Amino acid sequence: MRRSWPRLIAAALVLAAASAGCGGGPDGDGADLFDAERAMRDVAAQVQIGPRPAGSDASREEVRFIARRLRDAGLEEVRVQAPDANVLGTIPGEEEGAVVIGAHHDTKDEIPGFVGANDGASGVAVVLELARSLPRPNPGPAIHLALFDAEEARGDRPFQRDGARGSRQYVAYAGNGGRQGSPPLERVRAMVLFDLVGDCDLQIPREAGSDPGLYALFAEAAEEASGQRSPFAGETAPISDDHVPFREAGVPALDVIDFTFGPGASPGAYWHTIEDTLERVCPESLDAVGEAAVRAIPRIRRTEPRA
Repeated sequence: MRRSWPRLIAAALVLAAASAGCGGGPDGDGADLFDAERAMRDVAAQVQIGPRPAGSDASREEVRFIARRLRDAGLEEVRVQAPDANVLGTIPGEEEGAVVIGAHHDTKDEIPGFVGANDGASGVAVVLELARSLPRPNPGPAIHLALFDAEEARGDRPFQRDGARGSRQYVAYAGNGGRQGSPPLERVRAMVLFDLVGDCDLQIPREAGSDPGLYALFAEAAEEASGQRSPFAGETAPISDDHVPFREAGVPALDVIDFTFGPGASPGAYWHTIEDTLERVCPESLDAVGEAAVRAIPRIRRTEPRA
């Protein structure tokens, strides 16, 4: 593990914090709608917990942290699913239906010292800041935030067999009429996942299994927010992630992911290594994703809920 990360955690934790708000809304091009420094503090707080594999004491501490942040943001119906500890909260909407916004909070097991600053914590931090920043009520469907447990496959088991356990549980409860906080599946109009979104060299091509319309919505919103070329460009091969159970259930889904983390070919030299530390996450990258998301998510529409 790099010796400098505890010092960086301490520095990030003392950044000035804006108070948790009740949400704003898009109010014009160039407006600052997403607090990247506050999101960075949430990355640092998770890294300080340490490795957080599913089922561990540290994972339970992470779950308490997330639930507390969602409640502080004023979200409704904050709860934890079981047996996999998905942490859920809801922003009411003005239209029928639901849009699920997700990230995974666990870290890969059996990697001593793996704190998952990017792979886990960055996506959670973006979702937590969206909980504070999205409009109340959402002008479209209700927003169901889901911080998934058990995304990482255990040990050397293949991801296709053992990964995405928390999101599969969420979808299973949704398909059973809506249980333990999952909305009924027939009401879910779209799903957006945030994973590995803190890389300082941020590039977010469209994952080949992701919905093209949702990706275009985010790419346009990113350009609108920045006034220049956004990191949303290009296309990459399909990626196994927490959006897959939704896609398999017929829900349009988008994986917002930079799956080249560090030097070399995808997934990059830092992925699932102790090099995934706080110094590898940049607030500018969180901001690029968050500013796009806070604009794009309220614009997600479907004429009718899926049959």
